[in-house]
Amino acid sequence: MPTSPLGLRVLLLTANPRDADLITSAVERTNPSTIVVHVENRTAFVRALEVFDPDVILCDDGAAEFNAVGALRMSQTRLQASPFLLLADTFEQSDSDCLKMGASDCIFRSDLSRLLPAIDLAMEARTPLRRLSRRQREVLQLLAMSCSTREIARRLRLSVKTVETHRAAVMKRLGIRQLANLVRYSLRVGLIEREQPQDVEHAVA
Repeated sequence: MPTSPLGLRVLLLTANPRDADLITSAVERTNPSTIVVHVENRTAFVRALEVFDPDVILCDDGAAEFNAVGALRMSQTRLQASPFLLLADTFEQSDSDCLKMGASDCIFRSDLSRLLPAIDLAMEARTPLRRLSRRQREVLQLLAMSCSTREIARRLRLSVKTVETHRAAVMKRLGIRQLANLVRYSLRVGLIEREQPQDVEHAVA
């Protein structure tokens, strides 16, 4: 499992202390240097995103007054390079919604042996994304949403030339030359929703 020098940072959102213990043990058993921070509500989750800066986020749908959909949207706004994985007993509509929105995977509690391989795959897919600056990720996301260069410049309050520079840097760092492939990569790592219509022919004007 890829780690930083201080170990993989895992943010776990669940209101169930027993689940938190089981999941923490499963992760730390394979990688003792992993740091797991457990939070139970929205306030603690927001603070952890800002202060803990997790490498990966694990979430069930049992947090009080704060479901997985809300947690996913918040994490995508703040930490686009951090994969978001769901934990569930059964596959519900909310889990399907999260996967369409960009969650990496859904792991059943009855099969936690899948958790670590799923984290590995999600982290590997986002390795190129972590080479981008926050601004470059914003440009990539808008390109994948079929925004033109002028529209991106307007939204981000940048010059057209600056957007073009960012776009070239994004393609170089990701090793991707075609806009259609940028869209596919953005779908894969959850920068855009899977059912969002794309019109890549007009995203370069």
